[in-house]
Amino acid sequence: MRVSFSKVWGPLLVIVGSACTINTVDTTPDGGGGSGGTGATGGSGGTGGSSGSSGGSADAGTDTGATGGTAGSSGAAGSSGAAGSGGAAGSAGSSGAAGKSGGAGSGGSAGGDGGPDAGTGGSAGSGTGGSAGAAGSGMSDAGAGDGSSGDSCDGSEANPNDDRDHATPYALGVATKACLQSVTDLDFYEFTLPSTPAQGGFVKIQITDVGTAGNIEATVFAVHDNGEFLGIYNGTQGGSVFGYFAGKAGATFRIRVGRYTTVGMPTPYTLTATFTGVNDVNEPNDDNAHATPLTIGTPISGYLFAGYEDSSPPAAVAWEDRFKVTLPEGQMTFTLVVPPDMDGQITLYNALGSEIDSQYDGTAGSTVVLNHAITAEQAGVCYVAVHPWVHYNPLDGQGSTTPGFYSTPYTLTVTGP
Repeated sequence: MRVSFSKVWGPLLVIVGSACTINTVDTTPDGGGGSGGTGATGGSGGTGGSSGSSGGSADAGTDTGATGGTAGSSGAAGSSGAAGSGGAAGSAGSSGAAGKSGGAGSGGSAGGDGGPDAGTGGSAGSGTGGSAGAAGSGMSDAGAGDGSSGDSCDGSEANPNDDRDHATPYALGVATKACLQSVTDLDFYEFTLPSTPAQGGFVKIQITDVGTAGNIEATVFAVHDNGEFLGIYNGTQGGSVFGYFAGKAGATFRIRVGRYTTVGMPTPYTLTATFTGVNDVNEPNDDNAHATPLTIGTPISGYLFAGYEDSSPPAAVAWEDRFKVTLPEGQMTFTLVVPPDMDGQITLYNALGSEIDSQYDGTAGSTVVLNHAITAEQAGVCYVAVHPWVHYNPLDGQGSTTPGFYSTPYTLTVTGP
């Protein structure tokens, strides 16, 4: 059980979240399994025996020809099959079979009675060559060609990644096939969020194609402090796992994938983590020095959004947006329209940074309105800060649906006399 105390400008909101443990895999893509090379051609045919010798002279009419040639010699072994593309080299082709024995030369026909004709010699034996060696096999724990880690659920890992120090580098958006080889196997993956947009963004995690003999959980850690902040799982064997979290631009995280309960192993799965940036064009504008210029009567939009850098919730200032406006003397109205799942607060400061006035509404989705009569002393350059009244979670969660404020902007308008 993990308890996060979110910092607030108004009442304190305590958020209690459950975190489950999760595990991870090597994401380095292996090449597709190549086909093995063909084996070398077998030995050539054995040479037949020479002709039988002629029968003798006139009295040799009864002699038969000599016997046929000896057996052809064995074919030579086929050479090794060439390596398949991506896979390991094929094994050597098997030896060619021995050539068949040459047939016996046919006997010389009998000479005429006492005649001079010699018996005809035996014909040459013909030896058939050895057959070709079998083709080598090119498969050797080849990974799928779509970014697979190469873990083939055969009880061993192509690239062991069982702890954070050996986490597999992961490219966001790539579907990575992997496998939990045993009930104790853990797979770690590591990735860094893009440095733009400046506001950061959110990551959606999905673990699919889970083997029907197992179930899976995943845990997300911030590399900055090696702390855990999100746990997601599915207790159903073969069930997919989904989750999300908000992250700061340039922050680095790890995902650990492992078993949820003791079930049949090994268990294949596919990990995919995608990043969506929150493009607030006003950022960075978290303090007066970086305040965004604001014109009276012209609405301006931004995002009440902040993301993890370490395992603790973002600091209060990370949620705040500041705007610089020149105010005349007289009644001014400041209107903040917030997303449906967010509440808000407006704070007005003078040029020296001292607070003049503020207003909030603790009801999610309610418009915040601040009315203030600017005195002659207060007129001139002022700063308007907008932020959640209570810093809302969820910054992370289980499931595939992210909070509305991740993608829905607020609108601030200042009007005057």
